[in-house]
Amino acid sequence: MFETITVPVDGSEYGDKAVDYAIEIAEKFNSKIAAVHVLEEFSFNSYASEEDKGDAILGKITEKANKVGVDVIEHLITGDPLRDMKTIIRKTNADLVVMHAYGSNTFDEELNENQIGSVTDRVLKTSTVPILMIR
Repeated sequence: MFETITVPVDGSEYGDKAVDYAIEIAEKFNSKIAAVHVLEEFSFNSYASEEDKGDAILGKITEKANKVGVDVIEHLITGDPLRDMKTIIRKTNADLVVMHAYGSNTFDEELNENQIGSVTDRVLKTSTVPILMIR
């Protein structure tokens, strides 16, 4: 049913929840996971430190998934998540996208249960594949 499950991750606790769901689904359907971390094109941090952070995030996902026999393909991409996520979903050949409602750039401590982040909102509106949004 789902050959490839794409999971955009940013290292946030919300992203970790999406990863857990994606692994559970992949295990049930014998799917592989395309774990995607996007390095922001314009950052105040050095590229090397951002790349190391991204590698660590993706590595944790691979380790967790491999423990239950799920294969992961890691994608560390430089770009703009808001602009590029539709292309990323297409290029990873996703049959399903599992993503969190909002991520690490959420500054409001008291999130409303009806709020979603701008990247998730854009993906929900433009994706041609099913989206499972995790809160």
